[in-house]
Amino acid sequence: MFSFHKLEIVHWDWWERFSLPLDANIVTVVGPNGSGKTTLLDALRVLLTIPCSNGRDFKRYVRRADRPYAWLRAVVSNPRRANGQLAFWPITDERVTLFCRIRKDGGEWKRSYGIGRGDISVEEAETAEAVNWVGLRQYESQLEGAGLTRAIKRVLALDQGHTDKLCELNGRELLSLVFEVFGDKDVLDNYQKAREDQTACQRELDELTVQLASLHTRLRAAESDVSSYREYQRLFSELAELTSQWRPRVQLAELSDSLRGSRTNLVGKRREHRELQRTMSETEATHAALTTELAQAAELESTSKLELDRAQKAEKDFAKQLRKPQGLVDEHQRLLDRAARQAEGLDVEAATRDQNKLSRRSYELDAQIEALGRERDELRQRVAALESGRRPEPAEVVAFRAALQKEGIAHRMLADIVEITDDSWQPAIEAVLAGVRQLVLLEKPEDRGRAWKLGEQHRYRHYVVPDRAPAPSARSGSLLECLRFTADPPSWLVRLLDGIQRVDSTDEGARLPESQAWITPRGYQRERRGGRDISVADVHFGRNAAAQARTRLLAIEDEAAGLREARQSVAQKLSAVQMALAGLDATRELAARAAEFEAATAELERLTAEAQALESARADAATRYFAAVERTKPLGTQHALAEEKLQRARKAAEQIDFELRRTQRAYVEHVLSWRSLRSGKPLSWRSDAGLAQTRAKFESVAAVEREIDRQEKRKAETNYVTDPQCIPLRDKLFAEHQQLESRMDDQHVHLDRARNSTDRARSTYIGVLRATLRRYASNLRSLGALAGIDVEVKHPELSNDDLSLAQARLEVQFNFDQKGMIGLNDGEASGGQQVMKSMILLVGLMAEDDKGGGFVFIDEPFAHLDIFNIDKVGAFLQATRAQYIVTTPNTHNVNVFKPSELTLVTQKKRGGMSFAPPIAFLRRAVG
Repeated sequence: MFSFHKLEIVHWDWWERFSLPLDANIVTVVGPNGSGKTTLLDALRVLLTIPCSNGRDFKRYVRRADRPYAWLRAVVSNPRRANGQLAFWPITDERVTLFCRIRKDGGEWKRSYGIGRGDISVEEAETAEAVNWVGLRQYESQLEGAGLTRAIKRVLALDQGHTDKLCELNGRELLSLVFEVFGDKDVLDNYQKAREDQTACQRELDELTVQLASLHTRLRAAESDVSSYREYQRLFSELAELTSQWRPRVQLAELSDSLRGSRTNLVGKRREHRELQRTMSETEATHAALTTELAQAAELESTSKLELDRAQKAEKDFAKQLRKPQGLVDEHQRLLDRAARQAEGLDVEAATRDQNKLSRRSYELDAQIEALGRERDELRQRVAALESGRRPEPAEVVAFRAALQKEGIAHRMLADIVEITDDSWQPAIEAVLAGVRQLVLLEKPEDRGRAWKLGEQHRYRHYVVPDRAPAPSARSGSLLECLRFTADPPSWLVRLLDGIQRVDSTDEGARLPESQAWITPRGYQRERRGGRDISVADVHFGRNAAAQARTRLLAIEDEAAGLREARQSVAQKLSAVQMALAGLDATRELAARAAEFEAATAELERLTAEAQALESARADAATRYFAAVERTKPLGTQHALAEEKLQRARKAAEQIDFELRRTQRAYVEHVLSWRSLRSGKPLSWRSDAGLAQTRAKFESVAAVEREIDRQEKRKAETNYVTDPQCIPLRDKLFAEHQQLESRMDDQHVHLDRARNSTDRARSTYIGVLRATLRRYASNLRSLGALAGIDVEVKHPELSNDDLSLAQARLEVQFNFDQKGMIGLNDGEASGGQQVMKSMILLVGLMAEDDKGGGFVFIDEPFAHLDIFNIDKVGAFLQATRAQYIVTTPNTHNVNVFKPSELTLVTQKKRGGMSFAPPIAFLRRAVG
């Protein structure tokens, strides 16, 4: 390997520019810590494309100089190698100049490398034709050709204090390193190529094996596809026979039977249609008669109601005329009574008690009259609403229904669909339904979500029901029998009413089972929790609600009139008592007003006779009105039942008309189908024998369809192959399978040849490896003798197989001071011995036969060594024929300079200076 003669540095770290001689076997770099010893070695490493120490890089050094460029230049030798070729061939000069040019380009530092013939300066480098500027990879390749192998570069990259790391390699790593340095590259390449050829051949054979297995699988799959395709063809033929032959034959047989049945069914439907038309005609006549009679009764009721209203109004108006004479007559009587009491003498205490008693009675009568007035006003509003076709509703119900209408949610109230058919049970029905009077029925169940949301917003406390169903027939004796629904009610309400038994008295109810709920006509109910009265005062359901409200209104008005008369009487008595207590002279007043009282008495007698006549007329009108109402009620019930019967008859007529038309169409379709189906069919299919054969094979078209479905399902589930190309594909795969088997036979022959070539190349490789180990062992023993150390090298057992080569190790042992053999890194050697072992191993790698050469960077090799070991290491360095560039701090023992022929002295940068002083050097005098 080449050695250094000169080094020049420009703008590197804190150095501006200087040039140093390196033409000595041992060059010692000395200086205080931080003065640039490692920096100098890193400059040599960058020049040789070796990584800097401690993770540094070249950019760190060039940035400090604050210049846009930097140069590293070294003049090295161009020795001949063992094979006789010059190290830097085709350069034939004895000296070669290595360049590393570093420039700042676009904000980035970039390196360029060059190799020049002879000793060329920095100024001439860029223009001299003798300099060949190459890329980094080519430059590394030329240095490796000059002897700077990757293995040696690994050693030269050791950091400060790591000189002894070479002895820490294991046997396998050391063997690999030795062969990389000494091994014959052509032999190694031939062996590697033979192995790669064998591996490639084996890989190709493995791939062919995989291909053959895959092709074999595909061939089996193709054969299975062919079998599946043939099975599909058989299944397709069976399906075609079922579809084209047996299905039409069975259809023909079934159609023949259906045609006979359709004719019989048509005759029956026509008979049923005639009977239903006759029944509907009778029902329509009955309904028309009841309609006429009900209209007449309603008209009579309306007329009698008008007469009753007129009579009541006339009686009320005449009552006003009676008030004045009646008041005078009453006043006359009070004066008479007071005059009699005055004649007898007035009891003041009794009169005072009468006054208090009459005052309390007057207040009580006023409260009763006011309560009846409020009830009368409510009843008047209720009667007006019912007569206009609507029922009065609470404010919360009105608000909620308005919200539903605003959202477009169709609905109706429960009272809209309830009609009571038995008036005697209306109080009981009203009592049971009182809790659900304001129940809301939705017309569309899909509106439930929006309706319930509104109910939550309005806090509507009554049920909102979306689910409704037609009412079934009522159980005999149940409360459900006494009413009917004009629209579908909630099913739970129907069950509730149907589960309550009607009884005439509580005694009859007590005889029923404990589990049976019952109710009396007056509204006394028994259910699972016990019995209680649930009756209500008003009427809400059915057509009688308005009539009963009017009756109650009349009763309230009569009751209010009586209360007013009683209050007037009490007022008169109270006035008399008050006047008596006031001390008025009743006798004198009677005499003064005698003529007035006589006239009032005569007028009262006349008006009383007329009032009796008006009262008699009003009674006769009320009798006629209530008689008309009583006549209208049963007629309304009979008319509703007749109308319901007529509706059922019409629906039945529509249904029978529809069924008759459908039966006629079916019969015509059967005839047309029979004619169409038998057209073009063999006579054997239509004959009695053929039809019998068909029925014997298949019972019906459904049986044929089931068989077709079974075959179709089998076809669908089995996943048959339907492509006829599967047969030629199977034949093609069979031919490829045979070709691949033949190709594999040829590949086996090629593999055997490759194995033989590998065995021969391996044998040659083993021979070269043994020669290399002998050479390296000789170098180690020679170097050990120079250092006074016994070195033994244990050669590995090498046989002609890859396994033994992979497991081969190089074992080296050292004997220091005749204390016994120690290994490379067994922990028994001292620090100095570790350094000596690494030195021997390192220099042994660089020795080329008996020639000296090569160079080594050793950063502080004397660290941690005593004086004796320093001398031993120095003596070893002098004895070997290699170039050493070592560093040492100036605090070391002076013995470190003993082997040095050239000493380089570094200095720290002084304050106030832009650059550090150049490195000084001392050369040992010869002689």
